[in-house]
Formats: sequence, structure tokens, C-alpha cells
Amino acid sequence: MILKNISQRSTFELLLQIIGLAVIYFVTGKLGTLLAIPPGYATIVFPASGIALAGILLYGNHIGWGILLGSFFLNYSTSVVTSDFSESLNSILITATIAGGSTLQAIIGAYLIRRFVGFPNEFADEKNVLLFLFYGSIVSALVNSTFSVSLLVVTGRIPIEDFFVNGLTWWGGDTLGIMIFTPLFLIWMSRSDSVFQGRRLVITLPILIMFFMTVAAVFYEIKSSNERMEIGFEKNTDAMNLELNNSLTTNLNVLKSLKSFYSASKTINSKEFATFVTQSLVDFKGVQALSWNRRVLASERDVFEKSMRLEGYSNFKITERDGDKKLVRSGNRPEYYPVTIIEPFKGNESAEGYDVHSDDIRHEAIDRAVDTDALTLTAKITLVQEKEKQNGFLAFIPVYRDDLPHETVEDRRNAVLGVVVAVFRGGDIIKAALSPHDLAGLSYRLVDITTSTEELIFASNQKEFAPFILKRKGFLGEQQTLIYSTVIPVGGRLWRFDVVPTSSYFVQNRFTNIWLIFLGGMALTILTILVSLVSAARRRILDDFLNKVVANEELVTANDKK
Repeated sequence: MILKNISQRSTFELLLQIIGLAVIYFVTGKLGTLLAIPPGYATIVFPASGIALAGILLYGNHIGWGILLGSFFLNYSTSVVTSDFSESLNSILITATIAGGSTLQAIIGAYLIRRFVGFPNEFADEKNVLLFLFYGSIVSALVNSTFSVSLLVVTGRIPIEDFFVNGLTWWGGDTLGIMIFTPLFLIWMSRSDSVFQGRRLVITLPILIMFFMTVAAVFYEIKSSNERMEIGFEKNTDAMNLELNNSLTTNLNVLKSLKSFYSASKTINSKEFATFVTQSLVDFKGVQALSWNRRVLASERDVFEKSMRLEGYSNFKITERDGDKKLVRSGNRPEYYPVTIIEPFKGNESAEGYDVHSDDIRHEAIDRAVDTDALTLTAKITLVQEKEKQNGFLAFIPVYRDDLPHETVEDRRNAVLGVVVAVFRGGDIIKAALSPHDLAGLSYRLVDITTSTEELIFASNQKEFAPFILKRKGFLGEQQTLIYSTVIPVGGRLWRFDVVPTSSYFVQNRFTNIWLIFLGGMALTILTILVSLVSAARRRILDDFLNKVVANEELVTANDKK
């Protein structure tokens, strides 16, 4: 019966220890997340890792269940909630695996300390303290930083190019957390007869002061580098926007020149057209093709098709796309705007004879151009000649008969001869515009926002377009979303140009100084811990020695009196 009560009590005490360590790990871990250095998952100092190691040293490996639970709930509480079951299950598995890494790190750290330093240890000399910090923090912290960051890279949570940065930050946070909070936890949980009795506060204060000074210095540098990065980002994106606007204007002016060419000529054949536009196509990389699309009435269709075949286009016919997106002979309609001449012809053969008026999006843009006598753009389309997966758009400018008025909408509809067309691929025109700029670390996109439904024209990165978050004032300060957006009105449509920095941009622009400060603070912290622990232990040894001397003197005096 007595053995049974002892067993029940031991189980109950173990359960309390596990729950207690889980709660402490979770709370200190939450505090650690306030010290996170974006981008990524790691913090500048992670106190929970120090608490975990101290728990294993004091209570044994079985207390690791508390670390596992605390780490799991901590990481799960910071994960993104999603309605997708498979993604949620994946997040749970990743969280559980990281929790296992945290537990394994503490167990390995405790083993290294017991094996190479010894525990319990009164830290009476510098060698013991340095070995404790080396094996317990610098070496053991490599376990979870390497394991968990590798897991996040493999599962796509972190891009592989950010492995080193996130791994280094994770290691640094765990290292500093162990250096500071493992000794403090051991000191405050030590026996009443230990060398630290009565010296706890004297040891704790200088260590915590150094800790807060390091954190303050790092966050001051973060604040300063944030400001520098914001200014640099704004200058860079302003220049990108200006270049994009200039490029669009320049490329569209080619179409205006082509209209003037047609307006000044009675008839233009394919050779003359090619001669006029060839140099423009060489100079302006954003333009995929230029074409002349004559307006053909239904009554003129047969004559027009025969005349085109006589000019050398042996298979010419007016075409449209059917329900399966295949090119077929156009049905009967009052009017057509077929691709009559196009340059370069090579690569655009499939567009020959295609009636751009047969498609609703192109139809709307042509009618708008004719009615307004202005350059107009289509919404996002898939080009007839597109062989890749780029989105495209067309620009139209109408050409009218000189012998008829075109002052009113009705006049223009009656007088229109056709439209000159510029064919653009979204990716090509943006890449051509931004090629002079250093785009490393930047993610950008062009979105058509003319209607309530946004349409993506081009994105430099197919991953989620996530704004970058900066903390403005310290680790409890407000957050700022770092994103550049500007609206570009062009051809009767509204485009929005968005730019956000990626984690790589962050690393390039501000990471070095933070780590120099951090490493300096770590070195001072090690020195402070070394001096505090060793001096406390030696003071206790000296006090014990003096007490023995006094006791011996009192004994001698008492014997003399006898």
C-alpha cells in the first residue's frame, strides 16, 4: 500500500512537472516571438530553449514531454489557419516535427553537458562555465536550427535561398536563449544549500541588463535599417514606375506613327508595311507584332478574300475561334476586322485572316476606338499566336477615310477603314521596360483593375503575392506593410503596378549590421555570465573557508580556556 501511494505520488508529480514545463515553455516562447527578426520564423533570442535545457538537466529526459507539448502549441498558435484540410494536416505535421526537434535539442544539450562538463556543477572556474556555454548553447542549438529550417525548406515554407539566413537567425536565437535563461533557471531552482544561495539576485541583474542592452541595440539597428530600406525601396519603385510608364508611352507611340503612315498613303502593300515597321520592332522589344486590320463588310467578304489570295496569301480566309478554341472559317456577320498584314509574319502565321471583331473582348476595344477616335486597349487576352502561357493584350487606333467626315460617333462608324494594331505580351513589355533596373529581391505584378474583377496581366513570381511586414518602433511597435502600388491609366483602361520586396531583398539591405551587433552582444553576455557565475561560486567557497577558519579559532580558544 505504501509503495502504491509512492508510485501514485511520483506519477502525479511527474505529470505536474510536464504540464508546468509545457506552460512555461509556451509563455516564454510567446515572449520570444515578439523579438522575431523578419523575414522568417526565427527570433533574436528564444528564452524557451533555455528553459527546456534547464528542465532536462534538473528533472531528466522524461520531462521532455513538456517541451514537446509546449513547443507544439506555441508553433500551432502562430501558424496560418486555413480551411483546406490537407494544408491544415500538413501544418500540424510540420508543427509536431518542429516540436520534436526542440525536444531533441534539449536532450542532446543535456547529454553534452553531463558528458563533457558534469552536472550538477557549481561553476567555480572559468573552464566549466565556458564548456557549459559551448556545449549547452553554441553546439546544441545547431540541432533544431538545422533540423527545423531544413524541414521548412523541404516543405516549401521557406525558399531554399533563405536557408542560411533563417538557419543562422534560429541558431542565434536559441544560443542566446540558452546562454541567458538556462543558467538563470538553474540558479533560481537550485537547492537552498547551493553556492548560489543568497547570490541569486546579484548574479541575475547583470545578466539581464546585458540581455536587454543587446536586444535594445539590435532593435535600434532594425528601426534604422527599416528606415533606410523604406527610402531605398521607394526610390527604386518610383524609378521602376517611371520607366514602365515611359516604355508604355514609347511603345504605343509606334502605333500612332503607323496610323499617320496609313492616313498619308492611298494604298499600302505588305512590303511597304514591313519596311516601315521593321526597325520599330527591333527597337521596341515590348511589341510582339504590328498589324493592319482592314474593315470588311459582309458584302465585300468574298472579293476581299480572293484579292488577298491573289497577293500571295494562298490560303487566306477570314477566321474565328470555335468553342474548342480552334481556328475555323468565320460565320456570317455584318462586318469583319481580319488581320490583313502583320509583321513579323514569321511566328504570327496563325493570326493571318483572324477576325479580331469575332471575340467579345477585342470587339469591345475596337468599337471603343472607332467611336472615340482614340487609342484603346483590350482587357487581358490569350493571343491567337501564343505558344507559351503569357497573357497578352492588343492596342487599337482607328484609321478613317479622308473623304468622309468623322466628327460624330455615327460619322466615325461610317468612315472607318480599319484599325492599326499593336500586339503585346504582358511579360515581354514589363521585362523590356524594367531591364535597366536591379530587380533582385523584388516581386512585382501588373493587374487590370478597370472592372470590379481584377485580372492579372503579369507577375514576376507565381507564388503568393504577400506584402512585406516591417515593425516600426521596437518589438511592441506598430507594423507597416511595405508595398508599392500605383495606377496607370492607359488606352481607356486602369492598370495597377504593384511591387513588394522579398526576404532576399531584406537580407541584401540590412542583415549584416544586425548580426554584428548581435554577435557583439553575445560576446559581452558570455563575459557577464562568466564573471557572475565564477565570482559567486568563489565567493561562496571563500565564505565557507573563512567560516571554517573562524570555527577552528573558536574551537582552539575554547580548548585553551579549558
